[in-house]
Amino acid sequence: MIGISARRLELKARIGKSSWLAFIFATIIAFIDLIADSAVTYTGVTLEITKDLTPILALFAAGAFLQTTFAFIDDQIVFRILFKLGANIGIHSFPLLLVDKAAIDLWGDAITPRYFGPKSGFGQKALFALLSVVAAIAGLGVSLYAPTMVGVVAYQTFSDLEARIVAKGISVLACLVVIWALLLSIFSSWKFKFHAADWIESTEQPTEEFAARMRSELAAENPEPSQNTT
Repeated sequence: MIGISARRLELKARIGKSSWLAFIFATIIAFIDLIADSAVTYTGVTLEITKDLTPILALFAAGAFLQTTFAFIDDQIVFRILFKLGANIGIHSFPLLLVDKAAIDLWGDAITPRYFGPKSGFGQKALFALLSVVAAIAGLGVSLYAPTMVGVVAYQTFSDLEARIVAKGISVLACLVVIWALLLSIFSSWKFKFHAADWIESTEQPTEEFAARMRSELAAENPEPSQNTT
């Protein structure tokens, strides 16, 4: 359990760092877009703000978004394995079980309905549904913030007839990185599932379900000859 907790803490740190970088780069792009074509004068020096650097910032944002996607998928795989193991041995809250080793994701226990004990009332169920909707909308908005800004930069770059080829190439690369991350997220959530094990690791013997399935398949392939009675 100590090793699992250490890996989850490492993954959470990766998610926090990469997602924060993606948010910062996307916000810088938005800030430059808001104040573009303006000039700042300081101690007699006038600095004109342009959008020339936005393709590079978009590439940085796309790279951070891809790293966030990798770390999030790794964390979800570990979490689902823990959840599956817990369901088999009667443990429904690994964050509480491992609180002395990794105090993460404890906030979810405060809003999650109890598995045992009195049933939740209508008020709690309604608030939980409302919180789920708000969290889903906010999470979707935050998750698509960086990809949206990358798309905005690509649109503005290709709309500008005077844009350089290098800027267009960087914008295309940033879009490809974002598409890679989005497709990876979709495929991982769609295809990831647990399959029944055919062998018991501790004894290296087939499970009862696997043995029964093999017997039925062999019986179907080699039916016994019928005996004619007179």
